Amino acid sequence: MKKLLLSLALASSCAYAAGIEHGKYINIYQADTYKVKMLRYGAEADSQYLIKVTGIDNAQDGKIYLHTKKCDDTKCSTYKYVTTQVHKPDGKQWFTIYNPGGWYNGDILQPYLVEPDKEKRLYLSKSVQTISGIEVQDFIDEYNKQQAKK
Repeated sequence: MKKLLLSLALASSCAYAAGIEHGKYINIYQADTYKVKMLRYGAEADSQYLIKVTGIDNAQDGKIYLHTKKCDDTKCSTYKYVTTQVHKPDGKQWFTIYNPGGWYNGDILQPYLVEPDKEKRLYLSKSVQTISGIEVQDFIDEYNKQQAKK
């Protein structure tokens, strides 16, 4: 009976996101006390990602937002992951992760509504990549539930 219920639950959650292409893995990064999870969501050419940041002491902690990768130059050596689902206090779009290019070329975390010290940039270091399709589906389901509550 438990196997049947698990199969039905898995089938219904897969059907909920049916037709939406997504990445095979969730990439997890660390920066100071923050943890960032990223999953490509949609066609690869659309450059859209679901991003979740935890460790923030505000209402955005642990929420998942849809971001689009915006390139600042033709080679995309500098870029930002921008979301329209969270806005800065001045009403402008929020970017969560950016890469300013230059010698380091590493991604820097800009946590939602937190202005880190300009002298202490929060460089992301990749820690793990999930391998389970169930974890990916759980992440997508969490995002869909969050959107349904709006």
